[in-house]
Amino acid sequence: MEGKRVAIIGVGLIGGSFALQLREKQIASTITGVESNVGYAEKALEMGLVDEIAGLEDAIGNADLIVMAVPVDVLNILLPKVLDKIDRQVVMDMGSTKSQLIAIVKDHPNRGRYVATHPMWGTEYSGPQAAVKGAFENKAVIICNASESD
Repeated sequence: MEGKRVAIIGVGLIGGSFALQLREKQIASTITGVESNVGYAEKALEMGLVDEIAGLEDAIGNADLIVMAVPVDVLNILLPKVLDKIDRQVVMDMGSTKSQLIAIVKDHPNRGRYVATHPMWGTEYSGPQAAVKGAFENKAVIICNASESD
């Protein structure tokens, strides 16, 4: 899709696999990675999982969709900060647990722009080198609290 810009926060196993799926389905024109692990960031670029690595604010500001693929303890801290910075963007997470996360952003003014998801897939491996092509093909994804999302 021309012009759809996706920011993936966390380009390890889940974020990297999602990036591969976006590329295969030609859903995103640009994929920007946000990654605190320099080695992971370099590997994601080298593997072509992402087109560029950017800081959080730049990635959010230029994205149509923001995918958060970081550990749940990081999500609990980062999601409210991301919601503070968005305008029209849709934010989704790919974490494994939701009750605490949903409670944290329950009354956030941008709560409606957030879609809580849980893909029913994963492995014991980590990092961008663990990304799997077709990982989400024919796999269920649970959408949590859909009525709270726009």
